[in-house]
Amino acid sequence: MSGNRILIVDSNIGARNWIIENVARPAGYVIAEATNLVEARAQLAAFQPHLIVLALGLGSENAPRLLHDYEAALPIIVTTMHRSADEVCAAQQAGAGAVLIKPFEPEELMQAIARLLRSSHSTRDYNALRQQVEQQAQEFNAVYTIGKNVTAALDIEEILSGVVSAAVHLTHSEEGSLMLLDHDTDQLFLCAHKNLDETTTQRLRIRVTDPLMHRVLSSQRPVMQSGNVVKLQSAFLAKAILAVPIMADAQVIGVLNVDNKIAARTFHEHDVHLMTILSDYAAIALENARLYAAKENERQRLETILRDTQDAVIVTDAKQRIVLANPAACSAFGLNTEPHGLPLSEAVDNRAVLDLFAQGRRHPHAWHTEIQLSDGRTLRGQLSHLSGVGFGVVMQDISQLKELDRIKSEFISTASHDLRTPLTSIRGYIGLLPRVGPLNEQQQDFVVRADRSMNNIIELINDLLNISRIEAGLDWEMLPLDLHKVIEDSAAGLQQSAAEKHQMLHLNVPDASPLLGNVQRLKQVVDNLIGNAIKYTPEGGHIDVTLSEQGNFLMLRVRDTGIGIAPADQSRIFEKFYRVQSDQTLTISGTGLGLSIVQAIVEKHDGRVWVESKEGHGSTFTVLLPTCQPVPIRVRQADYSLLASPA
Repeated sequence: MSGNRILIVDSNIGARNWIIENVARPAGYVIAEATNLVEARAQLAAFQPHLIVLALGLGSENAPRLLHDYEAALPIIVTTMHRSADEVCAAQQAGAGAVLIKPFEPEELMQAIARLLRSSHSTRDYNALRQQVEQQAQEFNAVYTIGKNVTAALDIEEILSGVVSAAVHLTHSEEGSLMLLDHDTDQLFLCAHKNLDETTTQRLRIRVTDPLMHRVLSSQRPVMQSGNVVKLQSAFLAKAILAVPIMADAQVIGVLNVDNKIAARTFHEHDVHLMTILSDYAAIALENARLYAAKENERQRLETILRDTQDAVIVTDAKQRIVLANPAACSAFGLNTEPHGLPLSEAVDNRAVLDLFAQGRRHPHAWHTEIQLSDGRTLRGQLSHLSGVGFGVVMQDISQLKELDRIKSEFISTASHDLRTPLTSIRGYIGLLPRVGPLNEQQQDFVVRADRSMNNIIELINDLLNISRIEAGLDWEMLPLDLHKVIEDSAAGLQQSAAEKHQMLHLNVPDASPLLGNVQRLKQVVDNLIGNAIKYTPEGGHIDVTLSEQGNFLMLRVRDTGIGIAPADQSRIFEKFYRVQSDQTLTISGTGLGLSIVQAIVEKHDGRVWVESKEGHGSTFTVLLPTCQPVPIRVRQADYSLLASPA
C-alpha cells in the first residue's frame, strides 16, 4: 500500500522520526507531521491523509478531541505511554482503530497501519458501490415511473412534464425543456419544461437553423456542448447543454434538452444514455396521444353516424349480449336508453330479430329477413358476422318500398289478366290466316314472326301472373312429396330440348327423405334451372343434376358447362327482369323472370338458392330445402349450420 498518505500527530519529534525511519519510509508511505491540534487540523485540510497516527499524550484534551472529530472519517492509530486498561478502552470506544502501547516494535505499527488501510479502502469501495447502486436504483425508479405513466396515463402534458423533470433530476441539471417541431413554421416550440423562468417560456421558439438544433435534427443523434457560454439562438445562454432528438417513424419530431446555466458541470455518456431512454418514452407518449386522438375522432364520427342515421343498428357479442344499439333501434324496439350488456332476448321482444341472430350463431354467413314492427312498419334486416366482436344487424325501413311493390304487383296482375284475353284472340286470328286464303312467302314469314312474338308476350304474362300468385301465397297447398320424382319428371320433359343441342343431360337423384312442398311450384323450380342450363350451354355440352341429403336438408345442384356468369352479374341474376347482356346471350330468348320465380318459390319453402359460376367454365345453381320436420316450417327457423354456402 505504498503511496498512501499518513499524518503523524505527536509533540515528540523523536517519536515522529522513529516512526518515519522505521515504519513509513520502508513501507513507502507519504508522511506529514503535526505537533498539536491546530497543526493537525491544518494538515487534515491540506494533506488529506488516508490514516492518522495519534499520540495520546499531546497534552490537554487535544488527542481525544481529534479522535472524536475524525474517527468516523479516517482510521486512527493511537499510541500511548500508559498501560492503563481504562485509557485503552476509552480510546477504542472513542473510535481508535488500534491502540499501541509504547514501546512497540516497528512490525506492530506496520501491521496495524496495513490492516486499517485495507479496512478503510474496503469501506470506501463499499460506500462508493452502495452510492452507485442507490443512484442506479433511483434512475431505474424514475425511468420505470415514466414508462408506467406513458402506458397508463392519457394526459400528454402531465407525461411530458414528468419526462422533463426526470431528465433534470437524473442528469443533475439545473433546468430542462421538451420542444416539438412545427413543420409549418420550421420552428421548435416549447411543450414542457422544468425550472425555466416565465420570461423564457413565453418567448422560447427556436428556429431549425439554430446551429445546435440543426446538428440534432440533421444528425438525428444527441449533441453535447460546453464552454464558457453556449448560446441557443437568442433564447437563452448556458454553460453546458445536452440535446437529444425525439424520434417517430425515423423522423425527428422534437428535442429533449437539459442545461446548466450556473454550474460548470458538463454532461457525460451516461447522461446521454438516460436522456435517450427518456426521449424514447416521450416519443411513445406523443405517438400514443396521436393514436388516441385519431381513435377518439373516429369514435365520435361513428357515434354521430349511428345517432343520426335512420337505419336501426344492433350489435351483440358472441354470446348475444348487446354491445351497441343506436337511437333508431331503441325507438323501433322500445329499448332502454342504456341497453349495453343486456341479453338480446331480454331487451328485444321481436321474434324475427331474435331468429335472425339465432341463424347467425348457427351459420356465420350474411342473413337477411323482413321484420314487422308493432307500428306497422317493415324493416329489412341483414345480419353480418363481425370478426372479434360478434354479430351486427342493420335494419332499413322498407315500408314505402313494400307498399310500392304491392301496388306494382296488383297493377301487373290486373294488367296481365286484362291483356291475356285479347292476346289469346289475336293469337287465334293469326292461326286462322292461312285458312282464309293462300299466303305468299313473305306473308307466311310475317305470320310466323307475329306468332313467335305473341308466344313471347304470353310467356311473359304467364310469368308475371305466376310470380304475383307466388308472392301473394295463392295455390300453395303443401304436402309431403319426394323431390327426386319431381326432378325425374322435369328432366324427362326437357330431355328432347337437350337432345336437339346434342347435350348430355345426366341425373344422379337417389331416393331421399320427403319434404313438405308444392309439387307444381317445385317443378317450376327444376324446369327453370334445367331449362336455363340447356339454353346457356353450347351444343355438345354437359348438364349434371344431382340430389343429396345433408343433415335435415336436401341439396339440389344443377351444373352445366355453359358460358358462365360474370362476377358483376351474379349478384343481380335473381332480380326481376334482369338479364345478362353479352354477345353470347343476344340470340337467347327469355323474360328475365325465371330465376326470380325460382328464388320466390324456394324462399316460400324455407330454403335458399345461390349460384357459383366462372365465365367460360359453366355455372352451378344450388337449391337447399329443409326436409319434413316436426316443427312448423318457417324461414327463420331453418338451420343451415351443417352446410357452407356463399353469403
